[in-house]
Amino acid sequence: MNNKIYSLVIGVVSVILFWIGWVSLNPANKKAMAQFISVQNLINENVSKRTKLGGLVKNGSIEISELNQLECVFILKEGDAELAVNYNKTRPDLFKDGAEVIVTGEYLNGIFYADELQTKCASRYEGDLRNESNYNLEEIDI
Repeated sequence: MNNKIYSLVIGVVSVILFWIGWVSLNPANKKAMAQFISVQNLINENVSKRTKLGGLVKNGSIEISELNQLECVFILKEGDAELAVNYNKTRPDLFKDGAEVIVTGEYLNGIFYADELQTKCASRYEGDLRNESNYNLEEIDI
């Protein structure tokens, strides 16, 4: 009787470990796999895989297309680094000049094509992207 219970426990643990490994290596949604890097590293290393960037919307840089009101281009500013971002979906209410944002997408030919755009509300979240000491991207291996 103890042998059957022992075998059952080992079998269940083996299946769970296999499932965790499989799901980790083969995510159903590839969009979920994005690494957070700095704008400067993205530009310097010409990273072409899916990434997340954080920074501020440069004042006066938001341009909304006349033909498609969902399409906009803006400049993401992180420290001294600046990057053009193209976004084609509904923008958050708090998206404006000087807003703290996080974008997710891919860098191609000098432009970051974002498919996710999040704004940060200082009253709701801790930390501040304006203060670079609140995040340290050098600790992350690329």
